Amino acid sequence: MKTRNRLAMIAAATVLAGTMLSGCSAAAGLSKAAGCAELAKAASTLNTTANNAVSDATSDPTGAADKLSSAADKFDATVKKITDSGVKAKAQAMSDAYKKFTDDFTSYAKDPASADTTALSSDATALSSAASGVSTVCSTK
Repeated sequence: MKTRNRLAMIAAATVLAGTMLSGCSAAAGLSKAAGCAELAKAASTLNTTANNAVSDATSDPTGAADKLSSAADKFDATVKKITDSGVKAKAQAMSDAYKKFTDDFTSYAKDPASADTTALSSDATALSSAASGVSTVCSTK
């Protein structure tokens, strides 16, 4: 039951990360607006994938880890396309935080009994913070 509670907390953090970016498409400036709009779409996909993966985590942790890794790669591909330096820096921080979360979740999937759930919790907090940074840069003119 402890693992399920922690996974629920992690799921909540990934939902929060996705919803923080929902207003990104409204930013001013062509490359900034375009980058933020692409990030908003990518974050929505990331959020959906993460929620599905976390839901599957107790029944198929390896499959969930694979889904998270694939989503991380797709999000990072979007980040690489961004040309606005301010948006790119914040987006890269979010991508890095998501990759760290994914790496630690993969370790959890390999051996749930001895996994470092504190690291997963810390990763979820870092991901939420990084998503907030993207939201802030995308909502300023």
